[in-house]
Amino acid sequence: MTRLTLSTLALLAATFGATAARAQGTARVSVAPESKIWIDGTSNLHDWSCKATSLEADVELDATAAAQLSTAAPKALKKVDVKIPVKSLHCNHGGMDGNVYKALKADAEPQISYIMATFEAKPGDVKDTFMLETVGTLTIAGKQNRIEMEVLATRLADGTVTAKGTLPIKMTDYGINPPTALFGRLKTGDDVKVNFELTIGAKAIAAAINDR
Repeated sequence: MTRLTLSTLALLAATFGATAARAQGTARVSVAPESKIWIDGTSNLHDWSCKATSLEADVELDATAAAQLSTAAPKALKKVDVKIPVKSLHCNHGGMDGNVYKALKADAEPQISYIMATFEAKPGDVKDTFMLETVGTLTIAGKQNRIEMEVLATRLADGTVTAKGTLPIKMTDYGINPPTALFGRLKTGDDVKVNFELTIGAKAIAAAINDR
């Protein structure tokens, strides 16, 4: 066997070992069923709200830090990945649903997605709360934008972690024409607020750590 081949094998072994170590060090947890996301907006006739009746959100945790979550909650967080089927959005004014799907290009781009890439944490004003200054990518109607957002994370007594926040956005920043309804009589405003309340159960965290 040549020296070059030996070097190549050594490099592959080192790369594989590093990849395996990273995989073993990560625990992936799905959010609890009670988690929710909704969008609030305005129009020339009345305010409106659309709630996601289905969502998929996974949180990647550093397994070692997560095992000591009672003392290292922010340090455990690595990545957040959220996906919402557009057609799972249902509005408090039934006639708006179809118009919202059309505005969001649901047939061509059936999913809204968000990926949190980085964050900085600082203690909150109340015990066991943390304010996360996050940076991530939001994709709506096929248009991707970098966003910065504050998220309030709270660690409950049983180890459950909740995350809440509100993100103001402009629909036109995503190439969306604000939807209309009632044959054009109702015209929505460009500014909307995306609200979320995500919960990660203590049992789900423990199971993910044990199964990694």
